Amino acid sequence: MHATFLKQVIMSEKKPLRILVVDDDRDILELLKYNLWREGYKVKVLEESSKAIKAAKSFSPDLIVLDLMMPHPNGIELCRELRKMKQFQDTYIFFLTAKSEPYYQQAALDTGADDYIEKIMGLRSLTHKISAVLKKNYIIRKGAYELEVGKLVLNRKRNSVEVGETKAVLSKPEFDLLFFFAQNMGKEISASSLLQFLWGSELYLSESSLELYINSLVQKIGEGFIQRTSNSKLIFRT
Repeated sequence: MHATFLKQVIMSEKKPLRILVVDDDRDILELLKYNLWREGYKVKVLEESSKAIKAAKSFSPDLIVLDLMMPHPNGIELCRELRKMKQFQDTYIFFLTAKSEPYYQQAALDTGADDYIEKIMGLRSLTHKISAVLKKNYIIRKGAYELEVGKLVLNRKRNSVEVGETKAVLSKPEFDLLFFFAQNMGKEISASSLLQFLWGSELYLSESSLELYINSLVQKIGEGFIQRTSNSKLIFRT
């Protein structure tokens, strides 16, 4: 069989990536279902959170999107229960919520969520992040408390990094940037894509602001970790 034809056959038989969305706002559900379907995903939406566990078991999603404030069980409770199950220990779980207070974000991450997207940022932010992890194979797991990569030890609770005997406290954007780089070590990424994958939108930070954070980060952790490739992309190495 011709190699090109064989590749086409394999691609056609490949199952679409599955996304489960749980939110008690019907309008949000319909909007998400349509937009994610347009991106090529197989989407299941649920308005009743009480049916979410059963639906997740039968649907076997690659990624789950949860609202935070829902009637019992709420998003936090759902995330906690899902993470107890072996089937969903490595499944991506994103929160999409109107709650912007740091307390809610930390509570979501503490129960095992991978990311927390505010609805005010819009659905485009969510689709950027979903594409990053499901289609482009970048890692976004903000719920991890500590990460050790080469000489670096990153601690999310304290937004700090240890480089050998030296310890530095980072601003939240600096830490988020370094944490993303460390989780995706060796992968080339453009500045504009980095803004989309990490923060979900170029509206939150501009490329010039990103450059300032990178320069500040280099001053704190030392040169050589964040490198520029010949095609102007960024890559993290230890």
